[in-house]
Amino acid sequence: MSTTNPPRFVAFDSTPEIFATDSNGSFSFALARSGESFLQTESFDEARFVVSLWHPSGQRSIDLDRAYVELRACFDQEELHWIKLAEVEPVVPPYAGGESFDGWVVLPIMASSSAFALVGSGFEPRSRLQIRASVYLVA
Repeated sequence: MSTTNPPRFVAFDSTPEIFATDSNGSFSFALARSGESFLQTESFDEARFVVSLWHPSGQRSIDLDRAYVELRACFDQEELHWIKLAEVEPVVPPYAGGESFDGWVVLPIMASSSAFALVGSGFEPRSRLQIRASVYLVA
């Protein structure tokens, strides 16, 4: 770790209100910080993402065998083209499986500035979700 470029922790804005899936149980949620989508990533080598999704009502569960969440990125502010970077594998806690979808992924930095989004499917149709995500950028 360089002393001139310390790691940077970014907590993305949480869902401003409950975020609903469509009629097939799919969703797309752009990650932003203070409303800004693009992060300056040129000074870093690695990005460590942490993701958590859950139903705020507490009366629904998430089938972790069906739920699918992927991380997508856009590297050009002029031409917004999103590409799949990785599938986020859920980490299943021993006694709370299904209450939330919690996962993480570590990826190399691929551009000088980057925007990210979470795309999911396999959730209950028209269900409401709460989403939290963060990234730890490492030089």
